[in-house]
Amino acid sequence: MKGIKIGIVGVSSDLNTYGGQSMRDAREVLARCKDWLMCIFKPEPTYLGDALPVSGNGDLTNDN
Repeated sequence: MKGIKIGIVGVSSDLNTYGGQSMRDAREVLARCKDWLMCIFKPEPTYLGDALPVSGNGDLTNDN
């Protein structure tokens, strides 16, 4: 069996600075800290309603 050849092209990344990036960076740091704490404390999940069966056609989740 012969190997598959794939053509590869390199593209330089966008080096521009965009407004509000520091806020997005701060949000990512906070999200990582939150995820780390969730891994340490492992809280029980919160369910907001009755369990829905995964079998069927999904009409129970349609908007009325």
